[in-house]
Amino acid sequence: MTIQSPPTRLAVLALALLMAGCAVGPTYQRPTMDVPAGFKEMQGVWLPAAPADALDRGPWWQLFGDVQLNALAEQVEVSNQNVAAAVAAYAQARAAVAVQRAQMFPTVGLNLGGDRSGGRGSTSGTRSSYQLNIGASWEPDVWGRLRLATDSAGAAAQASAADLAAARLASQGELVAAYVALRQTDTQRALLAQTIQGYERSLQIAQNRYDAGIVARTDVLQAQTQLANTRADDLTLQRQRAQTEHAIAVLVGKAPANFSLAAQPQWTPTVPAIPVLVPSTLLQRRPDIASAERRVAQANAQIGIAQSAYYPNIGLSASIGTGGPRISDLFSASSLVWALGASLAQTLFSAGARGAQ
Repeated sequence: MTIQSPPTRLAVLALALLMAGCAVGPTYQRPTMDVPAGFKEMQGVWLPAAPADALDRGPWWQLFGDVQLNALAEQVEVSNQNVAAAVAAYAQARAAVAVQRAQMFPTVGLNLGGDRSGGRGSTSGTRSSYQLNIGASWEPDVWGRLRLATDSAGAAAQASAADLAAARLASQGELVAAYVALRQTDTQRALLAQTIQGYERSLQIAQNRYDAGIVARTDVLQAQTQLANTRADDLTLQRQRAQTEHAIAVLVGKAPANFSLAAQPQWTPTVPAIPVLVPSTLLQRRPDIASAERRVAQANAQIGIAQSAYYPNIGLSASIGTGGPRISDLFSASSLVWALGASLAQTLFSAGARGAQ
């Protein structure tokens, strides 16, 4: 191999740097709404929204003052499968950002190889050959495609973080609602048990009076019907409680067969105070709305990525290596070989695929 004289690449590199500002794609702007100055009934005024979806909500379930509810809510954070899936999706989105960001830097590779060849018909006998090569390739972000891909991945990661917050908040809210419903069922069953005892005494009184010939048998049948209907209502509540208990088991990541909650007939929760402005302020803290806005930013970046396909791809490469019949030749300056290269690729005809994308 012969050493070639290095051609002048400074002009190509300077042109690539000058074209670095030629980014394509629309600039993202948050959606706006044309709203009037006040409400339709003219009883208030509109105020600019102050997004607060990133604020820490804290252990809000502790406002109910129930120790067992607090313990169950903590299990949702670590054992709920929907939350675990959202955590994994967020980790995947963050990794995608790192992958896209890494494409903006050169890629360097090392190649070391050796072979030995020969044969009966060979005049030169057995030969050995060794090669050592270090190469690098880089695609300058001339049209801003790599930057837009990074922005798109970043917006997707932010949307995934909001999805995680939404999954966590939804699971916690479902748990609290199910727990309150279960305790409400316990209270209803306790009241119904007292009612059943009263109807049993009424039936016994009606039976005694009927045996004494004071009343007709219809009074006994009516008392039996009341008692049977009340016991049926108790069975219905018992089934509802079992279903609610199974739902709580799934929310905390446990098998329903291995989970149970003891009844608390005298459960008295602490009802937290609800301020008047909760409906409007909650809209600014909803993570699903924040996720939707981030998806819009992601789609906006994808438009720029699609538009960059109309322009050619530019690539730069460089390599340096040595080779020879002996390992010692790998460290000899006389066997040093280097190469610099540039490439440009452009799609001339795609049958409308670029525009469709």
